[in-house]
Amino acid sequence: MAGVKKGNLIFVGPLPPPILGESIALQSLYKSEKLHQRYKVKKINLSRKDFEHPGALSFDKLLTDTLAILYSGFLSAVMKNPILYISISQTKMGLLRDCVMIQACKLLGRGKVVTHLHGNNLGGTIDATSGIAQKFIINSLKKIDVGIVLGGKLAPNYRGYVDRVEVVSNGIPEDFILKDEVGQRKKTGPISLLYLSNLMFEKGYVELIKATTALVKEGHNLRLDLVGGIQNETEFQEVKQYIQTNDMEEHIQYHGLKQGEEKKRFFLESDMMALPTKYKVEGQPMSIIEGMAAGLPIISSDRGIIAELIKDCGVIIEPTVEGVKSAIKNLVTDDAERLRLGKVSRDTFEAFYTEDKYTDSLIAIFDEL
Repeated sequence: MAGVKKGNLIFVGPLPPPILGESIALQSLYKSEKLHQRYKVKKINLSRKDFEHPGALSFDKLLTDTLAILYSGFLSAVMKNPILYISISQTKMGLLRDCVMIQACKLLGRGKVVTHLHGNNLGGTIDATSGIAQKFIINSLKKIDVGIVLGGKLAPNYRGYVDRVEVVSNGIPEDFILKDEVGQRKKTGPISLLYLSNLMFEKGYVELIKATTALVKEGHNLRLDLVGGIQNETEFQEVKQYIQTNDMEEHIQYHGLKQGEEKKRFFLESDMMALPTKYKVEGQPMSIIEGMAAGLPIISSDRGIIAELIKDCGVIIEPTVEGVKSAIKNLVTDDAERLRLGKVSRDTFEAFYTEDKYTDSLIAIFDEL
């Protein structure tokens, strides 16, 4: 890249911590060597400590958003023809903040705007606004040069106000789990089921625990490992009491939040993965892609673009206790099908969901602009 003039990129969105699918995806792009070779990147980190109430108003959020708007306006003015890349918010206040940044980039910098939607509730937020606020949001959306979604099913979130919408799937590093590592650490004994996500009611972990309890009591040799951060301590204590009351401590265990090699170990030692999510803003969970990299059959629900993601390597269920129980039972009792789906999982990951494919697709959009 010697002698090639770099473009200017304003990078806006939440980076870890906390560890969420959106922040992980953004971090992988921000850390891309290729991105920094081609662009002078200035970041505005919108990370929130409180992800339980993402739309709630507080002094800290108001201050953070005000500073972000001022800094984005300054960068738009001083950088030459910048690209504003922004992980667009799905809350009303966050969306209004993002729209101010979009307007500033267009007015002060005569730049290009790329918005990236990491979920499935932007359309609902637009619909829930009215009056001047809605007119301002619509006017801002019409100024977007490229809107990105994780799958074609999510494109209507832009409500037709963005002329060009592109699909870019999430991706994780191909070497997170190497192909020859898949299946090497599986242990004899119970069939191991993995839940890896934040422990929040909307993600379906309570239904999963109850389904597992019922199957164990029916005589199935099954173990459930729960990995992730606790969102609601009161709720978790109630669930913990349920596990104890039903004598499930040996079969259902919570391991806390894991990262790096510790997280990798859980994937490699598991036989299948379940995420019976009911989360209304679900997009394309990174944990499912990680499970696919580990060669695991996936049990999940038709939220966001999960059905599209696991159509060949998983089972789509209704996120109820009975729905979860039936899917788990079918895979526990059918070794051949479980192994077949696991192989397809890994092959699908390699073909479509690696980090290089993800970052290269985004950088190609920036380069075109």
